[in-house]
Amino acid sequence: MRILFINPNITSSITELMAAEARRSAAVGTVLVPVTAEFGTLYVENRVEATIAAHAVLDACAAHSDGCDAVIISAFGDPGLYAAKELLDLPVVGVSEAAFLAAYMLGNRYAMVCLTPRLKTWYVETAHAHGLNGKLVAARAIPGPVPDITRAKDDLREKVLAECLRVIAEDDAEVIIIGGGPIAGLAREIGDEIPVPLIDGVSAAVKFAEAIVGLGPRPPRKGSFARPAHKPALGLSPALMRRITGSD
Repeated sequence: MRILFINPNITSSITELMAAEARRSAAVGTVLVPVTAEFGTLYVENRVEATIAAHAVLDACAAHSDGCDAVIISAFGDPGLYAAKELLDLPVVGVSEAAFLAAYMLGNRYAMVCLTPRLKTWYVETAHAHGLNGKLVAARAIPGPVPDITRAKDDLREKVLAECLRVIAEDDAEVIIIGGGPIAGLAREIGDEIPVPLIDGVSAAVKFAEAIVGLGPRPPRKGSFARPAHKPALGLSPALMRRITGSD
């Protein structure tokens, strides 16, 4: 099984960090194909950046999905997820989508802990967009700035741990999602220090993608996720232009 693993931000070191964590969760025989966005921002934190990232995700899908069995969009907030599902005949899984679904299966009250207030706002909106906010009892951002996003997992470990403990004590959280690609793997590293299940979206997305491929779903031919009709377009990358216009 080959899974296209798309980082919607432009930071290759974050791609490498997330892909390494994804490989820890992948089954024997699963091959990850990591791709970093060709354009966009250092990391995706708000609606503006997410909209730019969605375009980058579609570009990556068009250019790199041939020969793959599934796609993972590896940015919490899932930029471009529904558009990618509509574009491709492959299962497409978002890391927050997978995390929310896993949280639903593990408890009745889940919470999110993330890095910044703007991320918190976007992540809560994402839970609502997926229709998976019914068990969401709290979302918390760590206090203070994030000096270097590429070192967030190491530099902010203790602050994330403290927020996890707070959301259990103050909000009665039964499951906690640690949100954000730059801290992929932290849930595994601090899991023994937290008395409830911790979920890493990257790991959850890998397992869900493998499971969905194993189910062998038929690509949709009707409904809103059926492939759109081809139409003229202008200014797109060559690979995306071929997908949109149907040109060779």
